[in-house]
Amino acid sequence: MKKKLIIALLILTAIAAGVFYFLTRGNIGRKYNTAEVEKGEIEKFVEEEGIVSSKEIRTYYGKSSGKVENLNVEIGDYVKKGQLLIKYDDNLDIEIKKVKKQIEALEASYNEALSGADFESINSAKIEISRIGNSIELAEENKIRIEELYNKEAATESELEQAENNLDQLKSNLALAQNNYSQLVKGLSENMKNKYEAEIDVLLLTLDSLEDNKEDSLIYSDINGIVTELNTFKGDIPSAGMKILEIQNPLLKILVVDFKTENSLIIEKGMKGEVNDIDLGIRIDNLKVEKIQPKAFTVYSELGVEENRQNIEINLPKNSDNLPVGLRLKVRVMIQESKEALFIPKDAVYQKDMKNYVELLEDGEIIQREVLTGIIDEKKIEIKDGLELGEKVILNYEEN
Repeated sequence: MKKKLIIALLILTAIAAGVFYFLTRGNIGRKYNTAEVEKGEIEKFVEEEGIVSSKEIRTYYGKSSGKVENLNVEIGDYVKKGQLLIKYDDNLDIEIKKVKKQIEALEASYNEALSGADFESINSAKIEISRIGNSIELAEENKIRIEELYNKEAATESELEQAENNLDQLKSNLALAQNNYSQLVKGLSENMKNKYEAEIDVLLLTLDSLEDNKEDSLIYSDINGIVTELNTFKGDIPSAGMKILEIQNPLLKILVVDFKTENSLIIEKGMKGEVNDIDLGIRIDNLKVEKIQPKAFTVYSELGVEENRQNIEINLPKNSDNLPVGLRLKVRVMIQESKEALFIPKDAVYQKDMKNYVELLEDGEIIQREVLTGIIDEKKIEIKDGLELGEKVILNYEEN
């Protein structure tokens, strides 16, 4: 009887073990971490570090033209367009005075020969014609420059029209000045007129040359902005080509981001961007790519690997005054728009034979299923086909 009881207990134990094995299919001791297939918004970004800069930057270089006599700015100073920044030492004032004295002497010499003509008026008219002629040359150069900027969408149509109007006005002024000069010298003999014009032309050319050289010794600001770099001092003699001063317009701030070329090639003007720098606690949404600079360049990574990169310009809002020029921020550009899709953690997908698969647990047994994937972001991956909403995929398992 006792023996029969033992045999019965052994049979029941074997049956229980079989049922348990059937239910677990050999996965005893394994604990699975799973994730459910979810539905929601997903988009794709590329991320890099950008530098706060400005659309409008002016850089000034040394000319080896003398010693710095006056330095009128310091780093952080706000300057206005046309403000004198640096004056180099020169002795041109004495030379200019000499030429002006020669003009006065010429006035005295020809005063009688002009048959009562007002020499001072004639001299002034000649100088005015020369001045307007020089202004026309500068206006023509400015018009060409504005046209180039307009073609590159860096200048407005109104700026181009203003440049053209300025040039037309100067040409009109020149015609009036020439007519005035002709009326003044009517009574002068041809020989005396030629001699006068030859001598006055020589003096005017000399005076123009001296004044041009004097202008080279003065550096004026081309824009309204803030001095962001200063690499010279009073008494310094900067080398030719040395960067001595930089001014940036703080009202036109942008982010300049150098993306790897494989990313910059898929970035387009108008794409959405954002700043999300957790370390600095700065987040700025609703930004846009404004410009893709046309020139790529090569840098070396910290590991010495050569990388091709390209600068992308992203706009910053007008209330970015608190962001200093040169600040580095983490920037993202959305290269695939947000859309509703099924997704799972990207770690749940693995590759085999050039195809993507996931593992699922069905009736205690692991099964493998091929999936078609789409957008991948930092944590999620889109599932286009192969899974249904609510199914659970295996992330990993641990031996107990």
